[in-house]
Amino acid sequence: MIPSITIFVRHAADCPHQGDEFYKRCNCRKHLRWTSDGRQCRRTAKSRSWQQAERAKRELEMQFDAAESKRPIEPNLATTVEQAIEAFLAEKTGGMKSKNTIGKYRLTLQRFQDFCTARGILFLREVTLEHLSGWRAGWTSFYQSQFALRNHQSRMRAFFNYCQKARMIDYNPARGLSAIAIRDEDYKVDPFTEAEVKKAIDVAGKISNVTPVNRERVKALMQLQRWSGLSLVDAVCLQRSELISGGKNYRIDTSRRKTGTKVQVPIPGSLGKSLLKMKNGNQQFFFWSGKSTPKSAVSVYDKLYRKVFKAAGVKDGTSHRFRHPFAVAALESGVDIRVVSRALGHKSLQTTERFYGRWNTKQQAALEKQLAATWVKPASR
Repeated sequence: MIPSITIFVRHAADCPHQGDEFYKRCNCRKHLRWTSDGRQCRRTAKSRSWQQAERAKRELEMQFDAAESKRPIEPNLATTVEQAIEAFLAEKTGGMKSKNTIGKYRLTLQRFQDFCTARGILFLREVTLEHLSGWRAGWTSFYQSQFALRNHQSRMRAFFNYCQKARMIDYNPARGLSAIAIRDEDYKVDPFTEAEVKKAIDVAGKISNVTPVNRERVKALMQLQRWSGLSLVDAVCLQRSELISGGKNYRIDTSRRKTGTKVQVPIPGSLGKSLLKMKNGNQQFFFWSGKSTPKSAVSVYDKLYRKVFKAAGVKDGTSHRFRHPFAVAALESGVDIRVVSRALGHKSLQTTERFYGRWNTKQQAALEKQLAATWVKPASR
């Protein structure tokens, strides 16, 4: 339904017609007002002339009419931000993107929708590079790492690229956004030492402000991360069917929720047996009830981890610091970095090298040996 649009005046402080918001002849700024989905919306007519405001009103009505018709998108037809977001998410869902990926797109675009609503931006073609640049300046309020900022921008670029290909817009403002730089220090990781891992696990089994059941769960979860290299979400959502018996030891056979990459790693037999003894209301999983979202389940265990870190006196403790020792220990023992990369579920070997290259002693030793072999003694005269 096309809303009814009203022209009104926001009078200047010294205007003698302040009491009449429909007075046409003063030189005060003219604005447009309408109600959409139960919410009152306003925008400037970008004029002090009532006649020009009438033209702006008719143009807006035509844009609403085009958006309401639901015809196939054609050049110059007005598409609302909300309609563009719905179309983009439908395309991604149809393209069989993972739920985790769709969730990230949905969160990014909801924040974009909120930004547009706060500034009275209704139609997608109204968004400019200046808008996006100003919005980006505030991203650090909900993203702290350079990687998260870069990924957030990448999702926005994907959205606007789709909208341009779908002919919703002629001009793609996201193309003008400068790249978010990733510095060498952003790739630095701080793995727990084996002593810190042991201390955290010991404290997890004794901490007083956690229930006995959760103490055992957190203790097992920390050990699982250390010996499998799984991220917290992959460990929390691990299914019993993904733990395979293999003689004295067990094998984890799962897929990463972040990338969908297959992960197959062995774990000690004692840990496998401990996991099988874990009590859980949902027998499909070791740690997750299956009733909440994976994000909510991870949040619960993340809070339990923080309690353990505080009790153990561990500064800057995060769940990922249990994942790092798995990679570091393997590399320092001479395991090929390509094997470690597959075990971690990285899609790219470059990712593994950037984060863990300084522990890749085997490759460095081979490099030095091969380069030294090229040294040729000068011929004697």
